[in-house]
Amino acid sequence: MKRFKERRVLVTGASRGLGRDIALRFACEGAEVFVGYRNRRDEAEDCAAGCASLGAEATPIALDLEDAAALRASIAGLPDLDVLVNNAAIIRDQFFLLQPDADDAQVIATNLNGTMASIRAALPGMIRRRGGVVINIASVAGLHGSPGQASYSASKGGVIALTRTLARELAGRGIRINAVAPGIFDTGMAQRMDHRAREARLQSLPMGRAGRSEELAGVVAFLASDDASYITGQTLVVDGGLTA
Repeated sequence: MKRFKERRVLVTGASRGLGRDIALRFACEGAEVFVGYRNRRDEAEDCAAGCASLGAEATPIALDLEDAAALRASIAGLPDLDVLVNNAAIIRDQFFLLQPDADDAQVIATNLNGTMASIRAALPGMIRRRGGVVINIASVAGLHGSPGQASYSASKGGVIALTRTLARELAGRGIRINAVAPGIFDTGMAQRMDHRAREARLQSLPMGRAGRSEELAGVVAFLASDDASYITGQTLVVDGGLTA
């Protein structure tokens, strides 16, 4: 079923990893997809080509989440969006006392401030049409302690709080905002973890394996669809039981 036929979807950080598979899932379900990227234009074009092979219109769009003004201008230049998926993020793992201030600032600027700026840019069109959906990709690190990831955890915790607040603020305007908190997946940031830490976490998983990227994409598509029309302000944890 083409749940997103004639709907426009922007996925930030879609040139690779989880973002790429989220973009492909929306393409598979009939959406026109805007493939957000920062530096990897060739990979974004490859993702767009993959979307096109599924019969969808797809366009790469350069976005710098650390430059709020430029980000707003880029998104404002798009047709009105039906769905915004804030997936782009960075991570700088380090013991808190050794983490440079600049690294902390960059993580917060990209993961939290960039998410806020993206939403602020997409909202005018959604408000005009009294409808729209925002899905913020958070992390289990924003819900539970994650040693060595202080700035990342703080940024994702902020995204979760932002989701709750904006959901209440915008529900009366027909806009739904939810978050998804992934655990360890077979692609994306988890692949760049220290292999010893990753293996230790995998061994602690009740389901005994990392998640597959298409499993996360399916959850995002559900929350963005009319099947979830009465869900807003929630954070759906997708982690194989890691935080159960």
